[in-house]
Amino acid sequence: MFRRLFVPILLIIVALAGAVGWHGAAQMRTAQHDDMKEALRQEARLIHFLIKEDLGAGRAAEAHRRIRGLGTAAGRRVTLVATDGKVLADSEADPAMMEPHHRRPEIAQALATGEGISVRHSDTVGRDLMYYAWKLPEPEGGVLRISVPVAGLEEHYAALTRGLILFSGVALLAAAVVCFVVVRRQTAPVVELTRVAERIATGDLLVRSSVLESGEVGELAKSLNAMTDTLAARVEEERKSRAEIEALLAGMDEGVIAADLQQKILLYNKAAAGLLDFDGAGASGKLLWEVVREEAVIRAARESLASGDRKTFQVGPVRNRHLDVSVYPWPAAGPPEGVVIVAHDATESVRYQELRKEFVANVSHELRTPLTMIKGFVETLRDGASSDPVKGPEFLATIEKHVDQLTNLVSDLLELSRLESREGLPRRARVEVASTLTRVVEFMKPAAEKRRQSLELSVNGRLPGVAGDPDYLERAVSNLVDNAIKYTPEGGRIRVSAKAVGDEVVIEVADSGIGIPPEDVSRIFERFYRVDKSRSREMGGTGLGLSIVKHVVQVHGGTVDVESAVGKGTTFRVRLPAIVA
Repeated sequence: MFRRLFVPILLIIVALAGAVGWHGAAQMRTAQHDDMKEALRQEARLIHFLIKEDLGAGRAAEAHRRIRGLGTAAGRRVTLVATDGKVLADSEADPAMMEPHHRRPEIAQALATGEGISVRHSDTVGRDLMYYAWKLPEPEGGVLRISVPVAGLEEHYAALTRGLILFSGVALLAAAVVCFVVVRRQTAPVVELTRVAERIATGDLLVRSSVLESGEVGELAKSLNAMTDTLAARVEEERKSRAEIEALLAGMDEGVIAADLQQKILLYNKAAAGLLDFDGAGASGKLLWEVVREEAVIRAARESLASGDRKTFQVGPVRNRHLDVSVYPWPAAGPPEGVVIVAHDATESVRYQELRKEFVANVSHELRTPLTMIKGFVETLRDGASSDPVKGPEFLATIEKHVDQLTNLVSDLLELSRLESREGLPRRARVEVASTLTRVVEFMKPAAEKRRQSLELSVNGRLPGVAGDPDYLERAVSNLVDNAIKYTPEGGRIRVSAKAVGDEVVIEVADSGIGIPPEDVSRIFERFYRVDKSRSREMGGTGLGLSIVKHVVQVHGGTVDVESAVGKGTTFRVRLPAIVA
């Protein structure tokens, strides 16, 4: 800004100084010319006064001599010319050798008007001269001409011009300094305000103007500071509001994306990046279709913006997850300005629906098989087999076996339902793990001995107690031991052990049985899941034993896991939190 003001003002000063100098030089030249003309006029009157007597007496030679002397003394060329143009006398040349002068401009002008002046080159003396001619009064008549060399005049004029230029230069320099100081002083506050405005534009809302000038610039500085204060307050409010929104979104399990009319992403949370499988870094500002890969979501956003209607649908699997997605325009009233996408993880819901369908199918299957067998044998007995002394008792025994299986199935279903419907145990007491394991081993030992299996109990050191229901824990361990007996060949080995590990009590049931294939290990705790379905039914299993074990352990705050190798055996490991003394 300083340059934009200083340079034009300086150019104006230079132009004015040049114009004034040129005009002054012209005026000085004119004044010098007038002064010289007046001097020549006075000199002509003086010379006429000195030669008037000689001219009146007819002494031409004496007049010529006087003119030559006067011209030499005054440094002028003096010429006396008759009215017919004949040169009568000259201070520098021989009149007899000179041609008539009646056509000379100054002579002709003097004869016509009384006096004449011209500046021209003299062929007689070979230089430029300024001529002044004066018509002599009667009775003398003729014209008296005085000339002076132009070179002398030009030298004098050049000296005056140099002085004027020097004075103008000094004045111009002084004016430039004054202009510099004034412009600098006037522009300094504006420059300061410009610097402050530029820093505000870059986001620095802590800067303030220190300009204390009065007038418009001072008012502008106050307004700029007030505007910055207001802007800083609003930015802080916006920052807090955005931080609150981001904190709210960050704490949500649902994924949220907000986009404008052009589907450019304005806001999103980490959950949205995880659920919709996109990179959460740098998604803001990108178009929705550049980030989200699900075509159904992009299409729903486009349709919602066009129609203003809410869209609800399910997509998946996305990275093995199913999503419930809602897309609706915002704001709720008025024309849409953007769209909001909310994604909810519905994987568990879908999984529960699938499990429910599978559960119904499994229960139906488990009930249908024994009922079909019972109905078949009843019809056989009705047809006369009841009177058969051999087949009758066999069929009744088979019916009884399937009734027992149905009873066990219903009992296990009810027990599992009770466990799932409770958040905690019906009662809590201190359970001594060693005593519980001892009762289980003693109860299950006859079944193991019947299959010639070795059932051992090993307790390492004094065990801390656990908080829970002793009957439920005993049922869970009994199910594990029962499974081990069923799936361990005759002559096999089953070992029940317990030990304290940190703040937990770890119970293990290990067998040398047939083992579990790796692909089945992750599913054995599901209801009705059997590794060998035909063998399980032959042994009277309901397929719910391990599910009951898992739920019992979970309501006690523990975990259960399994390690198994086909043909080598299986180890179930239950971890329960110990009571801290």
